[in-house]
Amino acid sequence: MLLTSRYVFETPAALRIYRSLKPELESQVTERSSVYMNVENSTLYLEIRSDDLVAMRSTLNTWLRLIQVASETADCLV
Repeated sequence: MLLTSRYVFETPAALRIYRSLKPELESQVTERSSVYMNVENSTLYLEIRSDDLVAMRSTLNTWLRLIQVASETADCLV
């Protein structure tokens, strides 16, 4: 079973968030899921693909937390 989850974040800090998380994209933690992210103007797109529900949940929790922390950090730098 292939699961896909897509998210759209509209924020003025989209490019800063993307740049701060880009190194994390270069190394896959597990082979059970994959993460794709891109940015256009002030919109950050996140897509997670997974083979099973447990891996999807784990990967989703990780990346939503990373985006939250990067966003909070970006807000402090303004």
